[in-house]
Amino acid sequence: MFPDDELYKLKERISQMSDWELRQIVEVEYGDYRPEALEFAEAELRKRRVAFDKPEAEDEDSAEPGVDVPCENCGGAMRSGLLFSEKELTILFPDDNEERFVQALACVECGQIRLVADLETDVEG
Repeated sequence: MFPDDELYKLKERISQMSDWELRQIVEVEYGDYRPEALEFAEAELRKRRVAFDKPEAEDEDSAEPGVDVPCENCGGAMRSGLLFSEKELTILFPDDNEERFVQALACVECGQIRLVADLETDVEG
């Protein structure tokens, strides 16, 4: 994950790209980009009302948390998002001092928020 200032710069850089460049990122070169960059590019395309095809996940392990996961409250679709603060949101497991990033999922129907620990990405430093 990026520090907040790097996320801001990334979002600004993506907002300056052409529609064609953004579509290349989300439709063709998506494997070369971090999830945050893909989310920003998709959001920018939606804001511009530019249609794009989001590729299907190759397998269940590569699927982003929240994709095809129903809301526990109302059954609506959960959508992945980023939480912003002074630094990245993490959780510390005191039994072994393991620290992990936390991802937020929000229901598109009722707004319920679910927090999910990212057990794949190591927290540096």
